[in-house]
Amino acid sequence: MSRSDVSPLREKPGKSLLAGIALAFFFGPIGLAYSSLVGAAVMLVVSALVLVPVLLGLHINAVIYLPVWIVCVVWAAFACSERLPGQAQTALEAGGEATEPAPCESDAQPSADGAPGRS
Repeated sequence: MSRSDVSPLREKPGKSLLAGIALAFFFGPIGLAYSSLVGAAVMLVVSALVLVPVLLGLHINAVIYLPVWIVCVVWAAFACSERLPGQAQTALEAGGEATEPAPCESDAQPSADGAPGRS
């Protein structure tokens, strides 16, 4: 097994930008969970705080909830764009640094006398 076959760091799975935006648009904070679990939790709390006066009938228009919904869609777009498939490769091509671990002793090439790790 070569060093390139084993990666000690697991990459986050890629997220579809279109799916993330569509889910957040149609389902709000619940749809945001596809893109960001932390974002979904935060926006669920914000949604509850905004909707409580509306549900209690305190003569507050439900239109005040519209900015919360828009923030969910924008948050989903940013969260998905950070996790697009193939983004790590693009960063390396653009001159970013590779984050490969240092070679292990077992990966060292054998020297002329056959002992591994000696040059």
